[in-house]
Amino acid sequence: MNNDQIFKDRARVLDEDLAGRASTAGADALLAEIVVLERVPARRRRLMPTPRRALLGVAAAAVLAGAIVVGPSLFGASEQVYASQAVTIDRDGDEYVFYITDGDPDPGELEKAFRKVGLDDVTVKLIPVSPQQREPVVGFDKTDSDARMSSTLSDCGKRVEGCLTAFSVTADMKGPAQFSLGRPAKPGEKYAYPADASWPGEVLAGVKLSGRSVAEAVQVVRKHDLKVAYELDWPLRNGDKGVRFEQDVPASRIDPGWSVATAETYNDGVIVLHVVPGPDATPPPAF
Repeated sequence: MNNDQIFKDRARVLDEDLAGRASTAGADALLAEIVVLERVPARRRRLMPTPRRALLGVAAAAVLAGAIVVGPSLFGASEQVYASQAVTIDRDGDEYVFYITDGDPDPGELEKAFRKVGLDDVTVKLIPVSPQQREPVVGFDKTDSDARMSSTLSDCGKRVEGCLTAFSVTADMKGPAQFSLGRPAKPGEKYAYPADASWPGEVLAGVKLSGRSVAEAVQVVRKHDLKVAYELDWPLRNGDKGVRFEQDVPASRIDPGWSVATAETYNDGVIVLHVVPGPDATPPPAF
């Protein structure tokens, strides 16, 4: 599956950063990963995250098998080629720019719009994200190795009234492709993309675990009758800023005295603690 763009952690992200869930000092990446306690460890990489992840409408665009490069702006000299209640499409050079104006759109209506501009082999999938998500998230999976997608955190409402998020894609894209757009999860529905567990409305609303020791954080989580999973945030090598995530780390490798960076939820009864390894900790070979 090709990963060449998702808001690589809410700013900019390189293709090579998308080996798993990626994010950079100015962006956020994604692939919709589900937390399972008993699972073979996986790896993902991202740069330092920002306080929130991106959301489409009231949802975000995804941690998916594709990625999105987040640029400073998509807005320039462009010409509108299609408009509906759900989406407006501009032609801007060798790209189409999509302005989404419906937070929970009908995939069929979007696909119809894309066909109007010649993107005949494109499908749209909506994925559940936290209703508290307030930044746009868009996922992109494609077969054309030359196709590129980019997303923006800029105020797309300046270009199209009511715009919730905007992204662009190569106009002459060949072969099948799929866009994955976030939608608000239904009550009790598992998220495809993690949310900050302390956000209002989430399971640990108002509870700050960042900066606490693992032992303290675990005690708090279990008092709320929730389970715990761990990820280790390894600093990038060669002096680069950011971290690379080691997923599904067993509790036996976690020092209770290490510090918690963030706590995430998929709304499935599990809190994923991102832990900062101690200075004497040795990362796995791939990290």
